[in-house]
Amino acid sequence: MSAVAGIDLTSESFFANPFPTFERLRNEAPVYFFEPYQGFILTRGAEIEALTKSPHFSSRRARELLGGMGLVGEDAASKDMLAAWSGMVFFQDPPRHTLLRQMVMKGFTPAALERFRPQVAALVERALEKGRREGEMDVLSDFAEPIAINAIAELFALPEADRPRFMRWAKDLLKPSGVAVNTDDIRASVRRTSNDMVGYLRNLVAERRAAPGDDFVSQFIAAEDGDPRLAGEAVIQSFQMIGAGFVTSTNQITNTVLALMKHPEQLSQLRADPGLIRGAIEESLRHEPAVLSINRLCVEDTELGGTRIPKGVFVHAMTASANRDPAVFPDPDRFDIARWPNRQVTFGVGAHYCPGASLVRIEVEEALRALLTLPRWELAGRPYNYQGSNFQDRGPTSLHLRFPKA
Repeated sequence: MSAVAGIDLTSESFFANPFPTFERLRNEAPVYFFEPYQGFILTRGAEIEALTKSPHFSSRRARELLGGMGLVGEDAASKDMLAAWSGMVFFQDPPRHTLLRQMVMKGFTPAALERFRPQVAALVERALEKGRREGEMDVLSDFAEPIAINAIAELFALPEADRPRFMRWAKDLLKPSGVAVNTDDIRASVRRTSNDMVGYLRNLVAERRAAPGDDFVSQFIAAEDGDPRLAGEAVIQSFQMIGAGFVTSTNQITNTVLALMKHPEQLSQLRADPGLIRGAIEESLRHEPAVLSINRLCVEDTELGGTRIPKGVFVHAMTASANRDPAVFPDPDRFDIARWPNRQVTFGVGAHYCPGASLVRIEVEEALRALLTLPRWELAGRPYNYQGSNFQDRGPTSLHLRFPKA
């Protein structure tokens, strides 16, 4: 087992800036056993790619992951939560994963989502009204969150009055992602949220089955009805896609704006050449990703990067560290919106590549296009501390900007 002095992957300072720690681990212990989690941390691109391709590491890990958080018990709420989470495509291996991914991806293809771009642009304009009117806004709560929740809600045709509830649920559901859930109250809250959301979606699926539309819930129902192997999946996969889509989009919009604020020369370059906008998005995904890691369960004793990995141990692959691996990216700590090639792995690698990647890119692109119509951005002088409680997600708790007219 590896030991490197002074490594803390749970501290506030780590979540505020994990990259120096990642650099140290890449150099000193790229396959690092972190005692508090009794699991391994991967920080180099080579080992992370090997993990995603190896049959010795499984995505069927819901019971072990939730059990490690104290969220699995003999009570009905725990059993219901485990049943829902175990069915998600996120927690499947082939062939089940292949079948469910085909179901989900029918609506999430880049071409299908590109047709949704005008609606996203309209949502962005609505979200920017406060900034235009008042000359100041919190990019997170006033702009990114409304874009993210309304975009996913429009795709699934969720009633507008229910969207604030879905936003609260989505935030709650991310609490067990990678780091301990610390209190009985939080555990109970996560179980309650999971089961409340599943119950809501079960009723919604019944309504859409009776009166289908052209939304994603209806598409999932059609797939389910056409294949007996997919019975009940419309509820579970809607649950996953709505819950996962909100937080990632929110954080990536906010992180991208903050990255440009931290690098004003790059913002000036983007203003001078709007054709760089997609390069700016890819570089923000690499340099300031909304997702820190993916994880797998070792199901057979094996070796990774010269280190023995025992069966039954979790491995956390820090994709945010792979994005700054100098073996892949020259001058990796430099933020460069013209960087090419840019093989960032924020959305994962291989079969488990994020189904919502195209949607996130469209949301960030339309958000940036709208913000760039405001001639000046200034930080409003308030703190933008990073929220940090899990290995899954990273973004500021707020980001206050001013848009002076002169």
